Amino acid sequence: MNKFYVWFLAAAGGGLTTAILISTNAGLLVLLAIVGAWWIWQYPEYSFWTLIVAAPLLPMLKATQTLGELTLLKDMIILVLFVKLFGWPLLTKRLEWRRNILVAPITLLIVWVAINTLRANSLTLGILRAREIVLYVLLYFAVLYLPASEGFLKKTWQWFIASAVVVVLLGVYQWFWAGDSAVLRFDPARSIWIPRMSATLGHPSVLGEYLIVVWTLLLASVLVFGKKLSWWGSVIAMLFLLPFIYLTYSRSVWLGLGTAIAVIAVVWLVKYVRQKRVIRKGYMLAGLTAVIILSAVFMRFTSAGVFLRTAIDPTYGSNQDRIMLVANIIGDTTNGQAIWGKGLGNVVTQQYEGADATAEDIAELDSRTVQLAKASTLVDNQYLKTFAELGLIGILIYLWIYYRIARKCWRVIVGGGAKSQLVIGWWGLGFLAAFVTQALFIDIWDVWPTNAIFWVAAAMVSREVLTK
Repeated sequence: MNKFYVWFLAAAGGGLTTAILISTNAGLLVLLAIVGAWWIWQYPEYSFWTLIVAAPLLPMLKATQTLGELTLLKDMIILVLFVKLFGWPLLTKRLEWRRNILVAPITLLIVWVAINTLRANSLTLGILRAREIVLYVLLYFAVLYLPASEGFLKKTWQWFIASAVVVVLLGVYQWFWAGDSAVLRFDPARSIWIPRMSATLGHPSVLGEYLIVVWTLLLASVLVFGKKLSWWGSVIAMLFLLPFIYLTYSRSVWLGLGTAIAVIAVVWLVKYVRQKRVIRKGYMLAGLTAVIILSAVFMRFTSAGVFLRTAIDPTYGSNQDRIMLVANIIGDTTNGQAIWGKGLGNVVTQQYEGADATAEDIAELDSRTVQLAKASTLVDNQYLKTFAELGLIGILIYLWIYYRIARKCWRVIVGGGAKSQLVIGWWGLGFLAAFVTQALFIDIWDVWPTNAIFWVAAAMVSREVLTK
């Protein structure tokens, strides 16, 4: 029998059964999922590009009561891609193993997550938290086995930039014509409430991290490619994006961008010196002095600088909340829990109290209740959250992953190679620097789409480009 008809019968039967046992909405979603799974299985490359394009647009659906369930389609794309490209070939012994840099730390991470899922006070919430971690690790292996060619990589960049253009245009629309949808923040420099751009990402910090991904990719292109039309286009696009990053009014975003630029600048300088090019000490001293003076003037006399200084001001409102949260979590942690963790989901905070999700809520696709349950674990600091749930061991596992990626980026940059490889190396380094910095202010591992983008970037850095 034709495979299409098998999928069709499965979709019809599954949708009808689900509609009878649970609800009509669930039945329709199952029907759509099975049909979508067939399309993903047949066209994995197009499915991946669909995920890239939809990534920054899906958060809009979470704000609705009727379309929130559709965000689960991203999960389906990731799972089917993983089974198609890695899982099934591995089981049938047809997998052509591609060497990658994260096998050991990922294996340890999955094992440790499984152990701490069983230690969760609420097994349902623990499973939801485990999904937030493991699902996107599967995306890493799927991307690792997508076509490793420069042509595929070029099309991926094109789709990514096209999606980013849509996000920016919608950000412009929000700023000028939909101000009521903006998140507000108090500006201590001017003592006024200011709107913050979030576009389709739902939160300014998430939008900022997404724009930093685009910005560092453009910067990597500028560093690698010559002064052609595309070079000037990248420079203009970088300048064009800066106001949008600024209008997020997110300290984590600004600091993340600054860290990315500083790390790339230092690595570029080291590479320059390693190539035995002479840099006069006077020029270096003058440049360093200019940077220090300009930074001091910026931090002291501009409203943006005053706002940035609040990141380390213990009397600032949000910082006081964070300090109290740190004290509560650490004060409630035993010596053993500091090493092993308390278990996934065991970070319920008063600031984000939400409903307790049950297995029935998940089966009925009650996305609102599930979202509130996961929100109860937010602490606005990924390292603190990881410490509470997975302990010091969990933090060390993530640091191991960061180290492996940074080392591979460094080797690609100083080792030379194809231009596409160098772009990935520079981009991966800048994105990682911003990601690690922003994790101090947001649960970045648990926020779509930055969690997915991290593993996509890790896979591209790991595999580079293998074919022409």
